[in-house]
Amino acid sequence: MSLNYHELTMNEPRDSPAKRKQHLVICTIMGVMFLHSGIMAGLFHPMSIEKGEFPGGEFTHKFLTRDYAASSGTQRAIEADLGIENTDKMGWDAPSDSADLLFSVFLDNDGSIPGGMTRYASGMITEDKEKKRMLLDTNSKAEEMTAKDYPKNVKYDVAILPKVNAVTVLHPTTGGVWSALLQQYKIFPALKKYYEELGGSGSFVMISTCSEKQGMCMYYVPLSEKEAFYIGNELTEEYAVQYAGASFVEKFLGLDFNDSPLPSFGIGGTKVSNVFKGIKKLLGISSKTSGKEEL
Repeated sequence: MSLNYHELTMNEPRDSPAKRKQHLVICTIMGVMFLHSGIMAGLFHPMSIEKGEFPGGEFTHKFLTRDYAASSGTQRAIEADLGIENTDKMGWDAPSDSADLLFSVFLDNDGSIPGGMTRYASGMITEDKEKKRMLLDTNSKAEEMTAKDYPKNVKYDVAILPKVNAVTVLHPTTGGVWSALLQQYKIFPALKKYYEELGGSGSFVMISTCSEKQGMCMYYVPLSEKEAFYIGNELTEEYAVQYAGASFVEKFLGLDFNDSPLPSFGIGGTKVSNVFKGIKKLLGISSKTSGKEEL
């Protein structure tokens, strides 16, 4: 016969000293683990920003409108299209090591765009024609896909990114939630401040290339030819006009699910779009953020 801890303590009051102590120990352990994850992701890492150079080159990429945190998933999809397998000898998942090969170009960084409607391009910069062919060959398969296959249903395109002087900084990464938060609330603001101190104004373009294996990301902010990094798309100031009436809460919540590429995504049979629409109604948020009234 065996008894587990819960069976032994089932008759104790909920607020007994033993249970309070157990709760405190569990919370302490979880707090320490959470803080440790933040430290590993660079929570207290100094921001040593310098002037450098963005290498430029032929950029074979997917152009997407999503939250920036989705860029890591997009890069994993690109790695799969290139036949890069991030597994160890035992077949377990292993950290990717695509620094200086895969880049993400983040276009909307001045806070005027709702989180889920920000634009970025993720892709490969290389002179290897075979790798370029491998990516472009997947475009025929993309034509047969639906919105449920997003972002795999987005075709690759090719653009030339110029070689320019840039603001640069190295920062640790773990590829997890902490890294996404630190990118948004630590790295972006620091780069923006430095960019403005150098005389830059308006929205700025930020580029990253990361190696989870090395645990580091390199970030660039081009100091010239900014328009070229928009790859033929509207500048942020022009793109932001349709969101001029969006409230702070709506920008914080992010996705406008009326135009989202994932309108049917759900958890446990509940559509996320319906949840967010309910939150928006509860908070009294207008549904006209994209200049179109919801019918």
